[in-house]
Amino acid sequence: MVAVARAFPTPLFEVKSPNRSALVDCLSVETNPASGRTQLEVSRDWADFVKRWAPQEMVEEGAGSPKRGGRFLPGELVQMVEKDSSEQEEEEGPDRFLAAQARRFMSEWNALYSGYYGRFEDTTQIPNMRFTYEKPTDPVPTATLQIFSLKVTKIRGDLQWPLHVFGMVAVRDAADHNRNMIFLRPRESCQILTQEDPYLKLTGPTRAVVLVDPVTFEVDLQVKGITEGEDESLSFLAVTYTNSNVLKSKLIKTDYASKLSTLEFKLGSIVCSVEATIFLKVRPGWGSWPDGFRARFSACTASIGKDKAEVILLDSGDDKVHIDEGSISLSRCVASVEISGKLKVCVEAWRGEDVVVSTSKSFKPKEDGC
Repeated sequence: MVAVARAFPTPLFEVKSPNRSALVDCLSVETNPASGRTQLEVSRDWADFVKRWAPQEMVEEGAGSPKRGGRFLPGELVQMVEKDSSEQEEEEGPDRFLAAQARRFMSEWNALYSGYYGRFEDTTQIPNMRFTYEKPTDPVPTATLQIFSLKVTKIRGDLQWPLHVFGMVAVRDAADHNRNMIFLRPRESCQILTQEDPYLKLTGPTRAVVLVDPVTFEVDLQVKGITEGEDESLSFLAVTYTNSNVLKSKLIKTDYASKLSTLEFKLGSIVCSVEATIFLKVRPGWGSWPDGFRARFSACTASIGKDKAEVILLDSGDDKVHIDEGSISLSRCVASVEISGKLKVCVEAWRGEDVVVSTSKSFKPKEDGC
């Protein structure tokens, strides 16, 4: 339906909205008894309403002349609302600002990229191993983003450990601006986080994350309640990371607060790098993984080191390691490494508290090939 705001003799603007009440909630008209002047009062939600529903060309035209047909959005009004909204967000803390930023992200993405890269919910269709069997044209190693871990460092409100967490975490880069999933769990298969082990079990990225332009982390995590109506939002974010160091690989720790939690990202900015795809196989005739043995497979670069951060390929925990036709089923199989560096793959196995295997092997990268 079309709703028209008639706070003044001619419409200020016309918006196509599925919810007229949203417009009514955002706008009101008041008359000053002393001057008799009628003025438009706006709520703090009005700025988001305009950005979502007002035609983009009207917002861009701003302080220009009224458009034909009476559709007009004054630039001064936009500035007033944005200033009022930002001031209130600052007063209420950074978590409210980040939540508002996340709510705007979908409409901003659709405006910029939907015509080129499909739907907002689409996942990346660029696979790993693109140049394992085919040589690329004019290969140039570039900066990539290594994602080591994500953990919940703080909880607030009425939340208590353990947390039954579901939802998704994705990263978007300049390769196709689609979701490259890092964590994805439905409500019926949530992960239990404890105060002793607050790390999300990552399953991505499915390909290397290119860092030539800012990347965006998109987070929508929920805490499972007794019923769906009692589920709570653990973290809701759309935040960007920009590479500010192009000379040397480095470890990055950054955290972001939501209303009920703080989420810590441990990342690596890997310069002049290539993508490594990792597979692990057992020797023929070994059969299945022996009972009672816990396994942990990881990868790291020489520039950052295993003692500082590593990509967990699989941590079986109390579960048995699954082997499919001789190949170990890994949670993650992609890592980044400098073309002039080395990738170390580590294997550890325990029986009870005793370490029975601890070994590693280093690999020198290539621009293409196995």
